[in-house]
Amino acid sequence: MKKKKGFVFVETLVVTAILTVSLLASYSTYSALIIKEKGRISYNDSVYLYRTYYLEKFFKNFYLGAAKTEVNHINEIGNTQSRKGYSVVGCSETILPQEPNQTVNRNKGVCDLIIYNLHVDKLFLMYKDLGYLQKCNNWEGDCAIFAVLDDGMAEYVKTIGGSSETAEQASLSGYRMVARYKEKKDGSNCGEDSDECQTFYSTVSIGDIDGK
Repeated sequence: MKKKKGFVFVETLVVTAILTVSLLASYSTYSALIIKEKGRISYNDSVYLYRTYYLEKFFKNFYLGAAKTEVNHINEIGNTQSRKGYSVVGCSETILPQEPNQTVNRNKGVCDLIIYNLHVDKLFLMYKDLGYLQKCNNWEGDCAIFAVLDDGMAEYVKTIGGSSETAEQASLSGYRMVARYKEKKDGSNCGEDSDECQTFYSTVSIGDIDGK
């Protein structure tokens, strides 16, 4: 009887261990799915798509419109020496020229106000086709763009996809604007309360360098 009780005890331990491992594996899979789903919710929400579309229209007037003083900014993307694959978009006076007979650069003032009110945290100009970034596992060559992107933005950029194999191929596809927004749960600006911030990502195509 004692031997039988010992065998039952060992058998119980083995079954318990198997069940524990199975439950842990199931929990890990479930947690991974939840995290991915939360990420998808923060991608291309209609509200942020509209905001990015608005930003694209505003900046397009300066990047690709009559005031082409910042063409070099776009050329950063396709530079054959650096081939960075991106250009940071911001409210610089180079992009936003001062109107004649004005003592204050109103264009820059409007830009700063738009960026603040739309809760824009980061804004990039990239190639429209980002397929060449799908297999990146380092920060070299065509993958140099990931040296300036945080993990969240890097994951989002990889979901955009495309058919290009290299940055050179992607340069023929035109351009897109990629935006990252940060705001509190109540929809207000984050300010310094980074712990309460939520992050959202969105992108829109802006056509080629001639604005077509």
